[in-house]
This record gives sequence, C-alpha cells and structure tokens, in this order.
Amino acid sequence: MGNLVKDFLLKRKKRILILLYFIVFTVFFYLIEHVWIAGHYHVLDTPLDHAIPFIPAFVLPYYFWFAYHVWALLPLFIDDDPGEYYRTAFALFSGMTVFIIVSIIFPNTQTLRPAHLGKDIFSKMIGAIYSADTPTNIMPSIHVYNALIANTAICRRAKKYHRAWESALSVFCCVMIILATLFIKQHTLYDLLGAAPMYIVFYYLFFKKFRLPGFLKE
Repeated sequence: MGNLVKDFLLKRKKRILILLYFIVFTVFFYLIEHVWIAGHYHVLDTPLDHAIPFIPAFVLPYYFWFAYHVWALLPLFIDDDPGEYYRTAFALFSGMTVFIIVSIIFPNTQTLRPAHLGKDIFSKMIGAIYSADTPTNIMPSIHVYNALIANTAICRRAKKYHRAWESALSVFCCVMIILATLFIKQHTLYDLLGAAPMYIVFYYLFFKKFRLPGFLKE
C-alpha cells in the first residue's frame, strides 16, 4: 500500500510542485496588505454598495470558498489525465497574479464595514476575517474570480462523468460565494465587475485554447 501511494505521488510530483504558487501568492498578499502601504487608496464603494444589507450568516459561504478550491482541484489531481488539472491551476494562478499587480499599481479600498459587530457566532467569524484581511486591495475580487474558475472546473468534470447534480450544486455554491462577498461587506460591486473580464479572458486562454506543453506531460 505504501509503495502504491509513493508511486502515485511521484507520478504527480509536477502537479504538487506548482501548488507552491499558493505560498508565493500568500507572501505577496501579506506584503501588499501589511508592508507596502500605499500613500493613497482609491475608494471603490458606491451608494448602491451601501444600500446592500449586511447579512452575517453569509460568512458561511464566504468561508466555504477555501474548501471550494479542494473540490475543484483534488479530483483533477487524482485523475490520470493532467490536462484539466493544469488548465485549472494556471487559470487560478494567472488571475491571482493579476490581482497582485493591480493592487500594486492601483491601490484601492472600501469603507463598507460596519463600525460594530454583534456577538453571535457569524459576527465573530466575520470579525476574524476583518482582522486577517484589511479592506484594502480588493479589486478585482479573487474570491469571485477563483470561485468562477473553480465552478468551471467542477462543471466540466461533472459533464464528463454525466453528473448534472454536481454541476447544479457547484453553480449554487458559486453564486452564494459571490453574494457573500457583498453581504458581509468584504467587497464592492466594482470588485465583482473587475473579476468578470479577467475570468472571460483566462477562461478563453486556458479552457478553450490551452494545450498541455510537453514538459508537463506524465
């Protein structure tokens, strides 16, 4: 059994190595949030953003975003065909890189967060998010962009295996995650609009035109 697992992981070592990008992204995200403090931030919230209600329970789909990546990537990691795994990973990483670049050249922020949070469990969960993630550098929304890419990957695989229920469930989760960014006052409508064209471009590049380079073949 141990040899089977070892052989399985060795065959997929390239798939494991590219996941190191998540560490690179986390380092740069920390730097733009806490070290490279801009002298001026462009405020993105609009009157419509302020009119959207604050609904603490939506913190649940917001947190589910992290598990959503696992749902999208893990089955592709296990599959013998590496193509879908790499196109999904590269699409995720490309959007995350654009986010870092935009945050550096166009520092942005929002002023939507409530002054006081309740004492219920949902509000405490939101407080944890607010503490770890400042209201700066929010556009384009990686929460929205990555959710769209994850949904694309899940739906493509579900179609391949004729699992319409999985596609429907994924679309529902994706919509809830996107709404959550607004209802817990973490993002503005501009952040969502910024994620949309980025998704369209990288969807075309990686899910329509991408061909697996020879050095990534297994």
